[in-house]
Amino acid sequence: MENINTVEIIKLSWQITKKKFGTISKFLGIYLLIIFALQILTAILKNLHLALIGEVIGFLFNALLSGGFIYTMIKLIKEGDAEILDLFIMFEDMNLGTNYVIMTVLESIILVIAFMLLVIPGIYLSVGYIFAPYLLIDKRLSPWEALETSRKTVHKHWLQYFIFGLVIFLINVIGALFFLIGLIITIPLSIVAFIELYERTFNGKSSTSVDSF
Repeated sequence: MENINTVEIIKLSWQITKKKFGTISKFLGIYLLIIFALQILTAILKNLHLALIGEVIGFLFNALLSGGFIYTMIKLIKEGDAEILDLFIMFEDMNLGTNYVIMTVLESIILVIAFMLLVIPGIYLSVGYIFAPYLLIDKRLSPWEALETSRKTVHKHWLQYFIFGLVIFLINVIGALFFLIGLIITIPLSIVAFIELYERTFNGKSSTSVDSF
């Protein structure tokens, strides 16, 4: 991918978001409710003096559900449809789930070290690893392959990817300013935009045609 046309990607993503807003919102709502329930469980375990167990369970389930949500969104945008059970793909496919957890741990450790040493390496890698979850899920790369493939690809046009991420961040900030109500629109838009960017970067084409919806 030679150049990132941020405006074009956001415009197309907005068209897709409008047509699939109800479905995306449904999956996002279910995902957030489960995460909220996990937070309650973690708090209960903490009160029972089982904080460490609660933290481990919370981390594992958060990682697996996060991966499942990304899988579901990729499937929805690329194929036009997805099922609620897709959210739990990481529990069903244990190999995929295990790799996703390992990748999450590796990425977290690397980023913590990078930010502790100097802020700039941390920012560089934070942007560099943006495609790692998509690559591991969509192309079934190993944890390290996903991280390195993402980093090496982003490195070629790092500033453009950084600007894209910054624009998406600012869109969500604007959404949050409207009593958080705007996030109902901007979060689904952001999800679609990153999948669209991923598809253009690694598959050399748009994730889908608006007309297909």
